[in-house]
Amino acid sequence: MTTVPTESEAALREAQSLVTHLLGTAESDKAALARILHDELGALMVSALMDLGSVQLQADIVDPARQRLERAKESIKNAVDLKRRVIEGLRPSILDNLGLFAALRWHLKRLCKNSNIDYAGHYPDIEPALQPDASIALFRIAEEALAMTLKRGSVTSSELRVQVADGTLSMSVSDDGTPKIESDGHEVGASTALASMRYRLRVLGGKLDMRRNEAGGSVLTASMPLDARSGH
Repeated sequence: MTTVPTESEAALREAQSLVTHLLGTAESDKAALARILHDELGALMVSALMDLGSVQLQADIVDPARQRLERAKESIKNAVDLKRRVIEGLRPSILDNLGLFAALRWHLKRLCKNSNIDYAGHYPDIEPALQPDASIALFRIAEEALAMTLKRGSVTSSELRVQVADGTLSMSVSDDGTPKIESDGHEVGASTALASMRYRLRVLGGKLDMRRNEAGGSVLTASMPLDARSGH
């Protein structure tokens, strides 16, 4: 006998399907924009630099003009660097080229060094083959978890640990910071980020756990089964 979903159940499924679609569309749009910035805008900037360099080689240019050309070259070089940072923020190329673990190492190092926080990363020797949707979801979860870490008070260290055992991948982000807790026991400013992480994991058949250490600090653990999301 087939069970007919209630109106509220049907509405919930429709909302979940819509959120999944929107998340997927957002990632596709980010990847497409990153490709355009890399290929088309990058080519235009390189061409402009080559033209400026060619003009600088002309012997009849007076010093004031030569100085302005050099400043223009430096401005374009700075724009190229900005373009690179924007592209990596939209869709880290290292994730697609070298895999999840390499992308996590890169992001943890960049974020913690920029914030003067001691950090450590621990990963299995062999990275499981993951479908692209699982890889980007886990990377976004790590991004949000580390962003939460930086918002806590007195953070001096953070650790990211990935483990694979019994067909499950788990990723933990811990820190020694002091979170600001609301009267209902929830961390200030964390509700939206946690909801986003929980939803991403729910789609992958996984779950999220958040706890406080007795000695201070927090540990957020995301786990998901590998069977349905491996590349095999």
